[in-house]
Amino acid sequence: MPPDWAEFEPPDRVSPQRDAPLMAFLQAHRQRPVRISLRQQRRPDTRILQILLTASRSWQLQGLRFDVTGLSASLAKDLVRLGFSAENTGWSGLP
Repeated sequence: MPPDWAEFEPPDRVSPQRDAPLMAFLQAHRQRPVRISLRQQRRPDTRILQILLTASRSWQLQGLRFDVTGLSASLAKDLVRLGFSAENTGWSGLP
């Protein structure tokens, strides 16, 4: 049976502040598999990527799935250049 994903798609500009929608979503869904779509993101800033990586590792430590999808080809390419991969993040949006 597939996991019951909690899904979130942030707007183009995402804020890393504690009360921002992304942070509120992550805090509200700590016990469920989570899927974040970055379909609308042109260039997420470093702080957002750090939040997503930290959350991804936290979910994995709990045995829960955490996925980031909807990456544009150029964003996926840039993340690969920075050392991100599907293997080291678990994100299906990366090669």
